Amino acid sequence: MKESKIAKEENAFKTALLLLPSRLFLFLAFQLLLAWLLGSFAESQKYWLLTASATNLVSITILVWLLKSERKRFFPLFHFDRKTLKRDIFTFLGITLLCGPVVFGPEYFLSRWIWSDPSIPFNMMFQPISRSLIYVLAVVFPVTIALAELSTYFVFIMPRLNRRIKQKWMVVLLPVLFLAIQHCTLPFIPDINFVLYRGLVFLPFAGLIGITLYFRPTLFPYFAILHGLLDFGTVMVLLNN
Repeated sequence: MKESKIAKEENAFKTALLLLPSRLFLFLAFQLLLAWLLGSFAESQKYWLLTASATNLVSITILVWLLKSERKRFFPLFHFDRKTLKRDIFTFLGITLLCGPVVFGPEYFLSRWIWSDPSIPFNMMFQPISRSLIYVLAVVFPVTIALAELSTYFVFIMPRLNRRIKQKWMVVLLPVLFLAIQHCTLPFIPDINFVLYRGLVFLPFAGLIGITLYFRPTLFPYFAILHGLLDFGTVMVLLNN
């Protein structure tokens, strides 16, 4: 019985390690597929919200399958804990005061440091695409990313790392790091400055989320909702561009 439990934990740990870089490679894989379909790698870079949405659907499917193998369900991950509801709400509201500077500050300072012009990475990412597709993505992208991204890194991966890794700072660092660097391939533009920018720009925000959820996992559904709202705003930027 004890050996069986140890074996299951070991398998869960190995699965978590494999999942760490999964989204990084899925973003690139879907972009390469789109480049092949369009006959142009440069053209595929415009559709990063579409490749992100496809990746999210795969991530959700993987999580549903893995949780089912553990006799667990996916959607209960997003439940609000009634026992800590009031404390969670006030704590989360306090943390959201940090989110503005942590999310948008690095965008400005990194773009100034790398290019001396914040508009350059913006123009590289937000290129015109079909408005009808944008309307579809306005629903699909924020909903799927709210369900897929933080649940992958901090609800599935982090607890399974925590059972096997003694250095607790590593338990937080690994999902935070991979959450940040996944953006290097969203979209993948073969420009070293852009790759550096994308790899660093969300590191502070990922760190804030990771540290918070390590100590207060009941805040996860609040961060998932916030994440979806922020990325709905991202689609609106494309719509108004």
